[in-house]
Amino acid sequence: MLLQTLLNVFVPFAIALGPLFLLVGAVILIRKRRASRRKNPINIQLLRGPGQTLLDESEDMSIDLFSYLLLTPFASLLLYAYYLTTSQTILTLIIFVIASASFILFFAYKIIKLSHRREKLRLGYDAELAIGQELNLLMRKGFFVFHDVNLKNTISEFNIDHIVVGKSGVFAVETKGRSKPINSDGKHAFKVNFDGKSLVFPQWKETEPVIQAKRQSTALQKWLSSATGEAVTVKAVLALPGWFITTTKKTDVAVINGKNPENYFNVIRQPELSAKQIKQIAHQLESLCRNIEPKAYTMPK
Repeated sequence: MLLQTLLNVFVPFAIALGPLFLLVGAVILIRKRRASRRKNPINIQLLRGPGQTLLDESEDMSIDLFSYLLLTPFASLLLYAYYLTTSQTILTLIIFVIASASFILFFAYKIIKLSHRREKLRLGYDAELAIGQELNLLMRKGFFVFHDVNLKNTISEFNIDHIVVGKSGVFAVETKGRSKPINSDGKHAFKVNFDGKSLVFPQWKETEPVIQAKRQSTALQKWLSSATGEAVTVKAVLALPGWFITTTKKTDVAVINGKNPENYFNVIRQPELSAKQIKQIAHQLESLCRNIEPKAYTMPK
């Protein structure tokens, strides 16, 4: 009787999931076979691209979303299979309905939460990619540009979205993606005011991005000064792509929208960096950013 009950419960589940597991297993075996016979021609680690951390996190979240979407119908199927093996009374029917509804509501909550989080990650990635592509234009003018730089100090690990190095100095660029509210007339708001401390958007106000940009530049300044053995000054920059920015009070944090970056970054500032300093700083930053493993013909995990 117990064996029959177990069969009634798990056979439908196995029938539904079995082909999926077989397919995944076949794909892994084929990849391993190809990886054992082919070698990727890229034999060095690659530089990090704009928004690399957000892209990786978004991909992981997509896998989580797919898992919850896959589990939702199978959880109900498993409960229904178990219900069929019990005495089908009003009480067991009520228990089955409550249990199924609980599972569905839980999965729905997780899916909605993950979807919202992934949308924010995608907006952040779009913003970092847009700013990164604009900053890359500076390389035509002799600048070095690095993206998604991970640094560690004695307290924590943190990420700097972009670092620009050139004759005019070193700049730590923090990027924030902020969606634009749509007004009742169908037009979207596009202006933000920086008063030296706060970013005043059409419907809200923020101070943390300004504080974060300054904190990142200070941390990078300490790290570079230690790594190169010379005092290095780092300018804090906050980028808000797609917004029209007015600055009513200038501070040690510059707020830009990223368009025509040469107008800001290529302005000569004192003291200028020498060619030797630029080379030393760029070398230290490249050692941090060149850590992306080529993916083709690698053994699947």
